[in-house]
Amino acid sequence: MFINMVKIFACGYCTHPEKIVNPKQSLKPIKFPATVALLEHPTHGYILFDTGYASYFLEATRSFPYSIYANLTPVFFSEERSIKNQLKKQGIDHNDINMIILSHFHGDHVGGLKDFPNAKILTFKKAYNHIKKLSKLRALTKGCLLDLLPQDFTERVSYIDEAPLLTLSESYHPFMEGYDVFRDDSIIAVDLTGHAVGQLGIFVNLSSGKKIFLCADAVWQSTAFEKMIFPHRIAHLLIEDIDAYKKNIKKLHLLFKQNHHIEILPTHCQKTWEIAKEGIIYE
Repeated sequence: MFINMVKIFACGYCTHPEKIVNPKQSLKPIKFPATVALLEHPTHGYILFDTGYASYFLEATRSFPYSIYANLTPVFFSEERSIKNQLKKQGIDHNDINMIILSHFHGDHVGGLKDFPNAKILTFKKAYNHIKKLSKLRALTKGCLLDLLPQDFTERVSYIDEAPLLTLSESYHPFMEGYDVFRDDSIIAVDLTGHAVGQLGIFVNLSSGKKIFLCADAVWQSTAFEKMIFPHRIAHLLIEDIDAYKKNIKKLHLLFKQNHHIEILPTHCQKTWEIAKEGIIYE
């Protein structure tokens, strides 16, 4: 089975010095969009990959300890840019979203979860277990704002990594193992631990034969895997496992070189943002 379509939306952005992600660049701040992907599955209906920023994020970061996040990472967002409101303009009600696949639990990925109270949540148990018992302050040091999770999160969540781990075909190499999310080969999830423990990315198989790899924060910019650029040492403070992070860059580089039919889309990349601005629909 195949995914009918994929469309990318930009839901706010933050700023950081470009040198952090590319040591060869200057300290000039650049924008890092929080992009969200809308997928349409032939039987499961509308699915979101992450939820971007939302008003809940702005509300949470007005007070301590979450205000630390806002002070260190300036965020620019207006309510009209929430994924809920952007979908509404497309004629899609928030109740039409049946599932949300969370790549990981950082604030810019879970910010809009509360706008979809009826959606089932899919993620890696490995990721949730890493943060679920932490204090608010300790979780914040890992980029997680626990107050952004719905109160009924544990009732609505299912864990992708509780399914059997499969050996992937050569078309996914150098990614050798993954999870068939719906057991129909439409979405294949792979472990991208590095930036965050239990972060996942998804290969999306479209009816046209095209593959899209939504690789979340495995890299911040496409140039990282295209030219094998590792982040500045300062960025290590934002990365849970730097060795795993570098291995992911190497894997993405090989995927980029060996599989030209696969479009690799990092969440915060300018390239991904341009796709959102242009309203491109993958079918």
